[in-house]
Amino acid sequence: MLTAKETELEKLERLAYLKDEDPSYEPAWKKLKNRLFSNKEKRTYSTRCTGVWVFFPNGERKTFSSKKEVARTLNVTHVTINENMDSDTPIKRGNAKGCYFYSLAKEDTE
Repeated sequence: MLTAKETELEKLERLAYLKDEDPSYEPAWKKLKNRLFSNKEKRTYSTRCTGVWVFFPNGERKTFSSKKEVARTLNVTHVTINENMDSDTPIKRGNAKGCYFYSLAKEDTE
């Protein structure tokens, strides 16, 4: 017996064949593929959506909901945040000089 999921997979397979023959089917194939194979949990809690706890040189600490928010607020790059995350060494130069970055568990950011 076919389920709704199998029917959609069969439709995806048919569209994959049709898009190879006629490029006008590409948008429909991509839309169905993204709908079937996207993981909403992963998308909402991806690497850039990881909560960050920032310790400033003056002793202040602040919790950010994402690395993206930290990068925007402190005007630093994601590379800087990732290289110094959970390292127990302060940033040596730039806009966030002296700051420490620590990652938060998903439960702590909600």
